[in-house]
Amino acid sequence: MFIIDDLLLRQVGISIPGLDLIWIFEQIRDFAYREMYDPEKIRNRIKENRLLYEFEEIDREEYDRTNTELMRQLKLAEMGQEMNLGVRMDILGAR
Repeated sequence: MFIIDDLLLRQVGISIPGLDLIWIFEQIRDFAYREMYDPEKIRNRIKENRLLYEFEEIDREEYDRTNTELMRQLKLAEMGQEMNLGVRMDILGAR
Protein backbone atom coordinates (compact mmCIF):
# COMPACT_ATOMS: atom_id res chain seq x y z
CA MET A 1 0.00 0.00 0.00
CA PHE A 2 2.79 2.45 0.89
CA ILE A 3 4.58 1.80 -2.41
CA ILE A 4 1.41 2.57 -4.38
CA ASP A 5 0.89 5.76 -2.37
CA ASP A 6 4.51 6.80 -2.94
CA LEU A 7 4.28 6.17 -6.68
CA LEU A 8 1.00 8.07 -7.00
CA LEU A 9 2.29 11.01 -4.98
CA ARG A 10 5.53 11.13 -7.00
CA GLN A 11 3.58 11.28 -10.25
CA VAL A 12 1.85 14.46 -9.11
CA GLY A 13 5.16 15.87 -7.86
CA ILE A 14 4.63 15.42 -4.12
CA SER A 15 7.44 13.85 -2.15
CA ILE A 16 7.89 13.85 1.61
CA PRO A 17 11.53 12.71 2.15
CA GLY A 18 11.02 11.34 5.67
CA LEU A 19 7.96 9.32 4.71
CA ASP A 20 8.73 8.50 1.10
CA LEU A 21 9.46 4.76 0.83
CA ILE A 22 11.34 5.13 -2.45
CA TRP A 23 13.53 7.83 -0.87
CA ILE A 24 14.39 5.44 1.96
CA PHE A 25 15.40 2.74 -0.55
CA GLU A 26 17.54 5.27 -2.41
CA GLN A 27 19.28 6.24 0.84
CA ILE A 28 20.01 2.58 1.64
CA ARG A 29 21.36 2.03 -1.89
CA ASP A 30 23.58 5.12 -1.68
CA PHE A 31 24.93 4.04 1.71
CA ALA A 32 25.73 0.56 0.38
CA TYR A 33 27.54 2.03 -2.64
CA ARG A 34 29.58 4.35 -0.42
CA GLU A 35 30.60 1.45 1.81
CA MET A 36 31.32 -0.92 -1.05
CA TYR A 37 33.11 1.51 -3.35
CA ASP A 38 35.05 3.74 -0.97
CA PRO A 39 38.48 4.23 -2.62
CA GLU A 40 40.11 5.25 0.67
CA LYS A 41 39.10 1.99 2.36
CA ILE A 42 40.39 0.00 -0.60
CA ARG A 43 43.70 1.89 -0.54
CA ASN A 44 44.03 1.09 3.15
CA ARG A 45 43.45 -2.59 2.39
CA ILE A 46 46.17 -2.43 -0.30
CA LYS A 47 48.58 -0.94 2.25
CA GLU A 48 47.62 -3.59 4.79
CA ASN A 49 48.19 -6.32 2.21
CA ARG A 50 51.64 -4.89 1.42
CA LEU A 51 52.58 -4.79 5.11
CA LEU A 52 51.44 -8.38 5.61
CA TYR A 53 53.69 -9.40 2.74
CA GLU A 54 56.66 -7.38 4.01
CA PHE A 55 56.34 -8.90 7.49
CA GLU A 56 56.07 -12.34 5.87
CA GLU A 57 52.58 -12.98 7.20
CA ILE A 58 51.49 -14.02 3.70
CA ASP A 59 53.41 -15.50 0.79
CA ARG A 60 54.04 -13.91 -2.61
CA GLU A 61 51.26 -15.84 -4.35
CA GLU A 62 48.62 -14.73 -1.88
CA TYR A 63 49.95 -11.16 -1.96
CA ASP A 64 49.74 -11.05 -5.77
CA ARG A 65 46.26 -12.54 -5.84
CA THR A 66 44.93 -10.16 -3.19
CA ASN A 67 46.68 -7.14 -4.69
CA THR A 68 45.25 -7.87 -8.14
CA GLU A 69 41.73 -8.11 -6.71
CA LEU A 70 42.13 -4.93 -4.65
CA MET A 71 43.48 -2.99 -7.63
CA ARG A 72 40.47 -4.14 -9.67
CA GLN A 73 38.14 -2.99 -6.88
CA LEU A 74 39.92 0.36 -6.66
CA LYS A 75 39.56 0.92 -10.40
CA LEU A 76 35.84 0.10 -10.21
CA ALA A 77 35.40 2.38 -7.19
CA GLU A 78 37.09 5.30 -8.91
CA MET A 79 35.05 4.77 -12.08
CA GLY A 80 31.90 4.48 -9.98
CA GLN A 81 32.61 7.73 -8.19
CA GLU A 82 33.15 9.55 -11.49
CA MET A 83 29.94 8.14 -12.92
CA ASN A 84 27.99 8.78 -9.72
CA LEU A 85 29.27 12.36 -9.52
CA GLY A 86 28.20 12.95 -13.12
CA VAL A 87 24.75 11.58 -12.45
CA ARG A 88 24.42 13.66 -9.26
CA MET A 89 25.42 16.82 -11.13
CA ASP A 90 22.84 16.08 -13.84
CA ILE A 91 20.15 15.60 -11.20
CA LEU A 92 21.10 18.81 -9.41
CA GLY A 93 21.14 20.75 -12.66
CA ALA A 94 17.73 19.41 -13.68
CA ARG A 95 15.98 20.61 -10.54
